[in-house]
Amino acid sequence: MAILPTNNVVLEEEIDDKFEPSEEELMEYVRWLGMSLPEDQDLVWIAREGLKAPLPAYWKPWTDDDEIYYFNFMSGDSVWEHPCDEYYRCVQQEFHLEFI
Repeated sequence: MAILPTNNVVLEEEIDDKFEPSEEELMEYVRWLGMSLPEDQDLVWIAREGLKAPLPAYWKPWTDDDEIYYFNFMSGDSVWEHPCDEYYRCVQQEFHLEFI
């Protein structure tokens, strides 16, 4: 059984099907994923998809002191990065290697 964080607030994830990240958000995530523009311009769709990705099952966003982290109610794991970030980083790396 997972031990829930204390003194923290669980947030509800609101899914907006019409959400589009701003250009600034997109470029920040592009850099965070390790892409370089303009060389990786054809891979920006990966960053856009990553920013729009919902949380996987059992994950919820939490906050403490204005910082957001993610907690898995099934495993008890908590992480600072969105649980899908590593997946999108790997996708970017695989596509990048294909185009080299």
